[in-house]
Amino acid sequence: MNNAFFLLILPSRSLTIHFGSHRQCVGLSLRGSCTSTTDATHLLSTVQQLLERHPTQAWIDTQQLHSLSLLGRQALLRADACCRRAGTEVYWCGMPSPLVKSLQASGLAHKLKLRPAAAFKGPSFLLPERKATGLSIA
Repeated sequence: MNNAFFLLILPSRSLTIHFGSHRQCVGLSLRGSCTSTTDATHLLSTVQQLLERHPTQAWIDTQQLHSLSLLGRQALLRADACCRRAGTEVYWCGMPSPLVKSLQASGLAHKLKLRPAAAFKGPSFLLPERKATGLSIA
């Protein structure tokens, strides 16, 4: 992997994945819902593309992931397992609280390295734009 900037936006009907790398950092940003077979396949094929870069770590931003079905939860686990088999440590950052609760209720949360959004160390250009709060500090 070189130090070139790389960004690929892979939209599907309900799940859009932003995939990028820069200076040995590789990451994804998941946006929308992962609830169908199509979404699960989309996620897994993108993870395969990510693994073609042979990263030691992958950072996945999930702040804008809105819903996960059973298929979606299974896709996260499969993606995580694919990364581990390839020798890539994967971190799932910024998972919304309702989705964390869903993963906990299904007994799957402990199988993923869930981290707060602030722990994301992947390419910063993958993160969703922060909206101005209108507050000013004098």
